[in-house]
Amino acid sequence: MDVSNLRTGEGKSIVETLSRQVDRGRNILDRRLLKPGNVKTWIRTVQFELRKVYGSKPEVKGLLPVFEGTPPEDALERLLVRRLSQLESFVQSLEVLPSRVLDDSRSGRVFIGHGRSLLWRELKDFVSERLGLVWDEFNREAVAGHGTWERLSEMLGDASFALLVMTAEDKHADATMHPRENVIHEAGLFQGRLGSRKAIILLEEGCMEFSNISGLSQIRFPSHCISAVFEDVRRVLERENILKT
Repeated sequence: MDVSNLRTGEGKSIVETLSRQVDRGRNILDRRLLKPGNVKTWIRTVQFELRKVYGSKPEVKGLLPVFEGTPPEDALERLLVRRLSQLESFVQSLEVLPSRVLDDSRSGRVFIGHGRSLLWRELKDFVSERLGLVWDEFNREAVAGHGTWERLSEMLGDASFALLVMTAEDKHADATMHPRENVIHEAGLFQGRLGSRKAIILLEEGCMEFSNISGLSQIRFPSHCISAVFEDVRRVLERENILKT
């Protein structure tokens, strides 16, 4: 799966959504709509879209910080140009992540994608303590001084297998429960990089499937009981030669 085709809850991929914001920022610049309110609104909209995927991590907010005060038009123009450049670099990084070359020296590392639910920790303990495999997840290493996309790029290059835990966390207007957007995004990245046999979705009972999950490798587990499928996880890891029998 290519990241550009990954659909979020609104039916658009994060690349499509952020590319649209790049166009909006350029429109402000090209049409000389350089008022502090216009630029602040644009930055806050971009931050909102990023939070939907990556959550409210400080490093996400720091990607495009909102300025204080009322800078003159020339300073505002320079600031907008810098923010646009940052956002364009972010989008370009997302587009090329799936093609990053796998570092074979880190073979066997298992990436675990997850939302706010702590069930992933049970899976991490199983992978690490019971199976003896090296694991990784987004927040395991400090990301201060690194962009979100840089951290994702590192994890894509280091992982030879991915387990994406989709738990029922986000309640939509129709009262259905959905997985966190960041896990949907990570599923697209890792299945695009590793293939569907080595990037497995663990879907909690009661959690709605996202729009293009059909055909992807899934293991479904009872609500609040991820341990029920640990042996299924073990068998998949053995099948893909991540876990040696």
